[in-house]
Amino acid sequence: MENNARRTEREFRPRLEIGGVRDIDFVNRYRVNRTTAQELVELLGQDLARSERGGKTISPETKILVSLRFLAKGAFYSELADTHGISRSSVSRTVHNFVESVNNNLDNIRFPIDREDVVKEKRAFYNKCRLPNLVGAVDGTLIPITTPTVDEEVYVCRKGYHAINCQAIVNTSLKFISVVAKWPGSTHDGAVFENSRIKVK
Repeated sequence: MENNARRTEREFRPRLEIGGVRDIDFVNRYRVNRTTAQELVELLGQDLARSERGGKTISPETKILVSLRFLAKGAFYSELADTHGISRSSVSRTVHNFVESVNNNLDNIRFPIDREDVVKEKRAFYNKCRLPNLVGAVDGTLIPITTPTVDEEVYVCRKGYHAINCQAIVNTSLKFISVVAKWPGSTHDGAVFENSRIKVK
């Protein structure tokens, strides 16, 4: 009875680090290269450097790897916890805090609005594709989501699953300069564009 009542001591697994994975495996796992991950550590590290419950601190590096893996693969929390040496509840808090930190600190998706930037983008497109007067390449993509509880039917896309129709525009460097991610999956790409601020610009 005494043994059963005694609390089991938590076991902390070794944690994966940015330098602990081969370059090719790193990109496959996290969908970004090691340099980009390190830049995120530098940009968000201070914001993510908080102690976890239980006294064991999770480094900003680990939090960023866990979050990138979740966003890249949509993995189960249990798998992420096992791979990165943290608990499932920590994974949940980590992903939430990472997304919040990105939203608060990274304001780098900007459509060119001043004349100098527009001319620069037009020149870059013409040099690369020999097409005049382009500042970006636009397309829509369907992002699968779990079944919503409200207006469920409007989220069913043409391919038969629940999704968000996300419109993205990139420049010649493949950098996002505009993202609209609010329309249900049944919305046509043309309707997303017609109702976006980009059409006005």
